Amino acid sequence: MKIAVIGATGVAGRAFVAKAQTAGHSLALQRVDVLEPGTLGTLVEGCDALVNLATSIPTPGGRGDWALNDRIRREGTAHVLAACEAAGVRTVLQQSVAMLHCAADDRPQTEDDPIEGYAVLASAFDMEALLCASPLDVRSVRGGFFYGPGTGREERWLEEVRNPAFRMPGDGNAWLTPAHVEDYASALIHILEHGRPHEAYIVCDDTPLRLRELYARAAAQAAVDLPASGDTQWIRSFRTSNTKLRALGWAPAHTPFDRST
Repeated sequence: MKIAVIGATGVAGRAFVAKAQTAGHSLALQRVDVLEPGTLGTLVEGCDALVNLATSIPTPGGRGDWALNDRIRREGTAHVLAACEAAGVRTVLQQSVAMLHCAADDRPQTEDDPIEGYAVLASAFDMEALLCASPLDVRSVRGGFFYGPGTGREERWLEEVRNPAFRMPGDGNAWLTPAHVEDYASALIHILEHGRPHEAYIVCDDTPLRLRELYARAAAQAAVDLPASGDTQWIRSFRTSNTKLRALGWAPAHTPFDRST
């Protein structure tokens, strides 16, 4: 399969490119700007599918801009879909976020449960509307809270628990569902090869964690006491399931702070 890749130099993009090449796929890689639609035509020409991993999400110690990320999700996604339709590229995998499944956390949420946009996720909700309206075979790939190489997440959690002034967000009981970036990349390959048309897929670890449990793992790794709670809760509780993707034969290979994987 010949696959055009946008965002190949990002954290998820680098992991995907390596796995796609190992799987024997041919990749179309070139520098484009999703906010400049004229740059997209050559990239998608002759491709069977496109994987759009373009983002500008700020990362710990890295770069990124939320306002630019909003434009990429709204304007950029529209440009990518139009370019694929014009070039006859029928299948598009679009990076999205499982944090949209925050309407309830009484049980792990699935792709059949509602999604909600809020704050910096409002643009992700709008992006999902664009995907649903497209005549193409668009598959939304909703990743959990990324950790793993290049994300800086585990390093940040360790830094936080070592800081005596740090407090866990809220009361520590909110849910967070992680996703290792390498697992996300392998899921993209699996969804390309085995996914059903026009469907959304959640990619995440097997077990959602309460923030208290996540920081307990970090504290154990750092050999320090569990921090107290009480800081501002900056992300809504979200608890998601990977059951649908597991039914297709995919499984995650990592958990946070598990150095054996």
